[in-house]
Amino acid sequence: MDDAIDNFLVRKALQSRKPFTSFCNRVVFNKEMKQFISKTGDLIKDKQPLDIQDVTDNNIPGPSQHQRWARISDFCFDGESHVVGLEEQVKNLVALVVQGAEQGNQPAIVSMVGEGGSGKTAIARIVYNRVDIKRHFTSRAWVHVTKEFKVRDLLVDMITQLDEKIAKEPLLEDELKWRLPKLLGQGRYLIVVDDVDAPEFWEAIKEVFPPFSHGGVVIVTTRKAGLAVPAGSTLQVRPLNDEESWALFLKKLDITEDRLHNSQLMKFKGQILKLCGGLPLAIVLMGGLLSAKELTDSEWSRVIEHVNAIEGILALSYHELPSYLKPCFLYMGLFPKAIEIPIRRLIHLWVAEGFVTSLSDGDMVEEDLAEMYFEELVCRKMIEVVRWRLDGSPKTCRLPSLVHDVFSLKARDIGFLQIHNTSFSANTSQLPVRRLATYSNIPFSKLHESHLRSYVSFNTLKGGIPAGNSSMFLDKIMSKGNLGVFRVLDLEGVYKPELPKAMGTLLNLRYLGLRSTVINSLPVSIGVLQCLETLDVKHTNITTLPDSFWKIRGLRHLYLNGICLDSLDVLSAETLNKLQSLCGLSISTESLVAETLSKFKCLRKLQLTFYIPRSIKIDWTSQLNKLHSLRIRSMRKSGESAPIKLTSFKEQHNLVNLYLFGSLLRPFKSTIFPPNLKSLTLSKTVLGKDPMLELGKLPQLNILRLFSFSYIGEEMTCVSGAFPQLHVLKLWQLGNFSNWLVEEGALPSLRELEIRDCRSLKTLDALYQLTSLRELILTNMPPDFADYVRGINSTGSAVFIKENHWEPSPPME
Repeated sequence: MDDAIDNFLVRKALQSRKPFTSFCNRVVFNKEMKQFISKTGDLIKDKQPLDIQDVTDNNIPGPSQHQRWARISDFCFDGESHVVGLEEQVKNLVALVVQGAEQGNQPAIVSMVGEGGSGKTAIARIVYNRVDIKRHFTSRAWVHVTKEFKVRDLLVDMITQLDEKIAKEPLLEDELKWRLPKLLGQGRYLIVVDDVDAPEFWEAIKEVFPPFSHGGVVIVTTRKAGLAVPAGSTLQVRPLNDEESWALFLKKLDITEDRLHNSQLMKFKGQILKLCGGLPLAIVLMGGLLSAKELTDSEWSRVIEHVNAIEGILALSYHELPSYLKPCFLYMGLFPKAIEIPIRRLIHLWVAEGFVTSLSDGDMVEEDLAEMYFEELVCRKMIEVVRWRLDGSPKTCRLPSLVHDVFSLKARDIGFLQIHNTSFSANTSQLPVRRLATYSNIPFSKLHESHLRSYVSFNTLKGGIPAGNSSMFLDKIMSKGNLGVFRVLDLEGVYKPELPKAMGTLLNLRYLGLRSTVINSLPVSIGVLQCLETLDVKHTNITTLPDSFWKIRGLRHLYLNGICLDSLDVLSAETLNKLQSLCGLSISTESLVAETLSKFKCLRKLQLTFYIPRSIKIDWTSQLNKLHSLRIRSMRKSGESAPIKLTSFKEQHNLVNLYLFGSLLRPFKSTIFPPNLKSLTLSKTVLGKDPMLELGKLPQLNILRLFSFSYIGEEMTCVSGAFPQLHVLKLWQLGNFSNWLVEEGALPSLRELEIRDCRSLKTLDALYQLTSLRELILTNMPPDFADYVRGINSTGSAVFIKENHWEPSPPME
């Protein structure tokens, strides 16, 4: 049965693949993409012709990663536009929250009750993120309660958002219940407890909310009226009316009503509204489903006739997925409900599982296609982006709650994956297991390990408690499993797992994820894993790798934690000719640096630290044409910065992210930077001349971070027209900085500004010119400065001002 499933979900993905029609009306296809489509033949074929009416000049370069993320950001990251259709209910919740905060004494409980897909979480999220609500509360936290929630993990999640320093301590449950009321009692607090499905949750956590406070509010969202907290008020989330539903549908379909009228498709309006029943999730899924279809009567009629209510929409949304997307989508069911999945992790896992197949020639690689798959699933509304990076690219994602409920179960029923948790029954444990995820530390039932190809553990046991169950299961796999099919071992976040010494027997292993495990070493046998593509040991204590490791020919992504090489002889571009990411490597030799690094032609992301007494010369990047992210730190063994000799980056059109730590020996001109630079971070560069005059000329710069001693002067000036696209500006530890002049017309797009530990800065008249600013973060700034800024902002400005306290890390960090 398993072979049949894999044949359908993986090998059949290589046949009859439909083009990305959901983008055809929004995305400019280029020569590279059209050649890719034509060369793959039946790999990407459709019964209908590809709509290329929006194709422009074929000589335009292909879309970069940042261009793809920009499209998804423009389409999905709407900010306040998510309110479409929910305005009245948002207003009602705001009123209850503000009223509850004013009552003081007992915390106010607001229970939001509504069926799955009714928009409870969306409404709560909109209110939670509003500037006026942020201003109203001293502290906020958002936690999820699943049916099998663990009280301690829930409390750790909450305290992490309130005080990261305390959260790093290995606290027991009783200690957490003692610490949390003290934190919450310091001011007004807003806590959202989302998607409650466990009757006992309130009795388990109610004691952490102090009975006497400055005004606390707890929002609880649930599908079941019986789980509403009796002591509080209840907000029944109603379905959208027809007008609200249609407005949301048009928004998510990304089409104007005029175009619908012109295409004579308004006759479907009544059917669509009836099918969706006023449920926002059904509406956005229907929009995503229809956006992937040709705008014709026959196509839309075929879709609409095959659905009834939200269950039918969910089923058809999956059925209509191109077969190459189905395994990628079902794989999301492996992750716990409501967990935020890093995009980086998801893309690498899809590739390692073999869900993505690319051509052997050309610039397109599997990771490019995986990102396109992700983009299409988001635009079809099957996946939602939860967090965005400052540059507009998606950082984390998850399945909507109801979608996860339906399709995680479906994936288990057909044997695509299995979940090991407290509800792992004897019957399901008898099925051959292909992909296994563990959520808890309970003993393993009898499993058929012989077919296991992937093991992912989410048994993180938050708060520094070691996990031993994963280690025992790995030993079991080694002794009984069919190791020839095992491809993925992902223990990210599992605290100090013990890896079997016989790791070298996993001959087909493609992905080894050990990020944030804090383990101390790897088995020497890791050097014989010739199929390994991704090794992630970031945030561990691993300081060495065997020389044999560097001879693995399939390596694509290395995320290290400061592993230092005294010689570059082990780095062979001939062997490592597929390497795309090399992060966290330290180099303590000047010999062969340029000759070695310039040969890694496939590199896209490079993060290096040089421990060299003299200056390091960066003149080898010009040959790395695919590089899009570069992080260079030049340091002495003492932790002090060392000089960097830069050559020009002006020919590197793909380089969009640049981080430099070390004093710059070249005259500082805007012309030395990449022409498409979007993110720039400078630290310890010791610039004596105002950098804003040159940096303001960079036309596409979105993010600028000037960190400790990057600038040692007193004045900065942003002239009119400077920084036309800058969204985020961070000024940290600029000890002499005392005067900032912003001319009218400068920084027209700035949204977020952080000023950290700039003690010489006494005034901020520049605030008057920052008309688009939404958030101002003051970290370690004197109280009188914060009061002064609040006085400027009290004249009706929409800027949210947040005060933080930060404790500096040791120099090496």
